[in-house]
Amino acid sequence: VSTQSTGVWGMSYRRLEEYGDSGHFGTFGVTVDDLAAIIDNEDLAKYQQLGGVDGIAKALKSDIQTGLSDTEESDGFKARKEVFGENIIKQKDIKPFWRFFFEALQDKTLMILMAAAVISIILGTTIHKDEEGDSGWIEGTAILIAVFLVASVSSGNDYHKERQFRKLSEVTETTSKAQVIRGGKSHSITVPELNVGDVLVLNTGDFIPADAFYISGSDLQVNESAMTGEPEPIRKSDQKPILLSGCQVVAGVGNCLVVGVGINSKWGRIKSQLDSEQEDTPLQIKLELLAETIGKLGVAAAIITFIALILKWGIGMAINGESWEWGKLTELLKFLIIGITIIVVAVPEGLPLAVTISLAFSMFKMIQDNNLVRHLAACETMGGATCICSDKTGTLTENRMTVKDMWIGGQRYADNVPKAKDLNPNLLKLMVEGMNINSNAAISVNSQTGILEYIGSQTECALLKYTKEIGFDYETSRKQAQVEKAFPFSSARKQMQTVIKNKDKGDYRMHVKGASEIVVDCCTQILDVNGTVLPFTNEMKTQAKKTIEAMASTGLRTLCLASKDFQQLPDLTKAPESSGLTCLCICGIKDPLRPEVPEAVLACQRAGIIVRMVTGDNILTAQHIARECYILSEGGVCIEGPQFRAMSNTQIDELIPKLRVLARSSPEDKLRLVQRLKANGEVVASTGDGVNDALQLNEADVGFSMNLTGTAVAREASDIILLDDNFSSIVKAVMWGRNVYDSIRKFIQFQLTVNLVAVVVAFIGAVSNGDSPLKPVQLLWVNLIMDTFAALALATEAPTPDLLDRPPYGRFDSLITLKMWRKIIGQGIYQLAILLGLLYGGKHMPFLTLDDEPNLKHREVILTTIIFNAFVWCQIFNEINCRKLDDDRNIFKGFFSNWIFLGVIGVTVLGQTLIVEFGGEFTSTAHLSWNQWLACIIIGAISIPYGFFVTLVPVPEWKREEGEEIPLLVNRKDSRWGDLSKKIRLQLKVVHTFRRFRR
Repeated sequence: VSTQSTGVWGMSYRRLEEYGDSGHFGTFGVTVDDLAAIIDNEDLAKYQQLGGVDGIAKALKSDIQTGLSDTEESDGFKARKEVFGENIIKQKDIKPFWRFFFEALQDKTLMILMAAAVISIILGTTIHKDEEGDSGWIEGTAILIAVFLVASVSSGNDYHKERQFRKLSEVTETTSKAQVIRGGKSHSITVPELNVGDVLVLNTGDFIPADAFYISGSDLQVNESAMTGEPEPIRKSDQKPILLSGCQVVAGVGNCLVVGVGINSKWGRIKSQLDSEQEDTPLQIKLELLAETIGKLGVAAAIITFIALILKWGIGMAINGESWEWGKLTELLKFLIIGITIIVVAVPEGLPLAVTISLAFSMFKMIQDNNLVRHLAACETMGGATCICSDKTGTLTENRMTVKDMWIGGQRYADNVPKAKDLNPNLLKLMVEGMNINSNAAISVNSQTGILEYIGSQTECALLKYTKEIGFDYETSRKQAQVEKAFPFSSARKQMQTVIKNKDKGDYRMHVKGASEIVVDCCTQILDVNGTVLPFTNEMKTQAKKTIEAMASTGLRTLCLASKDFQQLPDLTKAPESSGLTCLCICGIKDPLRPEVPEAVLACQRAGIIVRMVTGDNILTAQHIARECYILSEGGVCIEGPQFRAMSNTQIDELIPKLRVLARSSPEDKLRLVQRLKANGEVVASTGDGVNDALQLNEADVGFSMNLTGTAVAREASDIILLDDNFSSIVKAVMWGRNVYDSIRKFIQFQLTVNLVAVVVAFIGAVSNGDSPLKPVQLLWVNLIMDTFAALALATEAPTPDLLDRPPYGRFDSLITLKMWRKIIGQGIYQLAILLGLLYGGKHMPFLTLDDEPNLKHREVILTTIIFNAFVWCQIFNEINCRKLDDDRNIFKGFFSNWIFLGVIGVTVLGQTLIVEFGGEFTSTAHLSWNQWLACIIIGAISIPYGFFVTLVPVPEWKREEGEEIPLLVNRKDSRWGDLSKKIRLQLKVVHTFRRFRR
């Protein structure tokens, strides 16, 4: 075997030598390179040389009809995987911690601070060595250590964050499903379980998860633009057999032989070379702007402080008649360090970090609630959702369908569907053909659990279950039939057609299955219960339509089966016209309402969210289900798609407030509804499962696709995948979305208070006393508390049902409310009053017992330590205050069950104790007596009762002026422009997230 082989993309294939000396490759008649060369070079000559798809299947020890054998499955296809690899694309190695650490140190502010610290060490150990003895190096070294500590924690967070998102990416990639034939039976497997030699079943909307060769199909068309740039769909056939991984089936159905998986597939070789960055979410972009604004104010305060210190120092020198000496450079450097430290404290790097932590925490928890988030922005946007457009089948209902009612030849079988013995043999044959052959569904037994699995449309599965119950196996029916062509269900035609050859007579028959009222109108004849063909009179049609209405009004989904015979094979380049059909039967299919849905809908309504049902079903069926789950109540309006289509935008806008059910809707109707809702200022969440739902899923603020019944196209267009296809999971997404937004607001409350107090105290103290009472190392510790620790504590609160007891915050609400400003300013006033009081009057406060210290210089150190300690304790208790927003005064609700919050408080208290008691000259602190500690803790603890009274201060509700826009939520499609904005300070991009088979 050649040791080097390269495809047209210039990427090496995985060599057989890499699989070791197991010898398994010798048992197959074709190599990885042979198959890859055919795919990459489109070498059809070699393809034919190997015997075409049939010959290659034999070489791969497979069969184009029955697929891989069950016996090989028993050992997990070990030999096959050793030779051809697994359908897994290994992601690039995660960036090591040291790279995160190095990048964290690239922050310009920290670099300036480190440079100043180094200069301080040099001056302290040379020019001022005589003045300061052996301690001249301490302050600069302490600042360096503090900077490295801040960078370590920041980079540690980023490293952990990337590992968490890598895990989430792996979860995402294992949710995709594929349908294969093994041992002659259909199986539903995850995409990573796909093997070379599998017979893969493709349907419209699927993404092709591996390289493959065409076996058979009906009008199978593939969009290969993602791989080749060819904009037009390619019709696959024996002449064009190559199916490329990563491409999308846009029409038809077909079977194909898998020949390249994982890194040995064309898409795998390309994907392994790709590296993508996650977009900033809208909230991250807005918080970055807020951080920049606050940072500018901090820079201004730092500059003013620096200038004021220099002026005061210069004036003092002039008054005292002092001359310049190089030793005085230390004073200037000290002023610079104070100014830079104010910048470090003022700039709220923690804002974007809080968003990242909250999103990461929420996204992993949301998986447990069956919400797999594909786009970060969806987490926060769901918190502002004002309406949900939900599909019915599988979302509001269980998607566990059973045939419960039938109408055959004018006779109804309500709750007692006929058995085989009850039907005329000719009629029975046609019905079984229509149910078993005119279908893409399948039923298989899970080899591990032994449980039946229903693959494909659950409506079709209901018909297969019925025929099985009356003694007819669908697989036998399909093997005996000679199918000329199948035309899959179309949302435009509302029907599916399959043309077969009638082996008995040599003519042809078309079976039609679809929306009852549409197919009934296409029928001109009907088979009665005796198998006699009769004219389908207007009276009979009226009876049929009344039966459809009666079934639908009890919540049954109805389908009509019909057929038509041809003497000659009709033109199959397009779907034959459905006219002159013979009606066989009308089936009423029961799909029970999910028991948890009514309460979930009521929860949405309490939360100020309007739920609308948008379905392709009959309006009577939709109305019945909508009433059962409280979507439709008195005053609500139900209309059908054709009526909706005929309305102008103005008429739709007038209808929207009352619209609750849109039945018999097309994908275009869904798209238009979403567009009109957004035009009216709504934040729209929408569900969809089909190929044609992709547009409205992409248009909605948050698109939900179905994991169990959805197509790959719908999943790719969506923001969140519902792993259980359940409406109640959408309600949980709303809770998490609101929780994310609340978490960020809580953090803003906390951080702005710290910023305000720290900057003002440092500024006033520096200007009045020539030095800040809060020293650089102390401020860096405070910066660490308020950025990393507080973000972790306040951004990981779990959501509670109380979040649904208020209206959504809306598209144009302010990020910081007046009630938040009330808390920020109120706490700021208290802390400033206390700290400035200690600064200027602490020496005279008897309970601090400062007079007991004879050394005046040490007395000053004790006083600044008390100010620092009181300041930190104020932040510790205010962090508890900030757990609640607005007028919610029960700040201890859930406090003792939040282990992360308690852990953060514990670490902060421990760190503060160590710094005060053992920091010494390193942290500019001194040992405090028990009464001084008690005083500091009491000062901090007063923040809690004081905060309660602050919430009693009335503030008006903020109202947006007419025409004023303060965008809170940015449509994720528009937020992509946010990539042009500057990178978030000290925050690295979240990378390698939600990789799937096509971006």
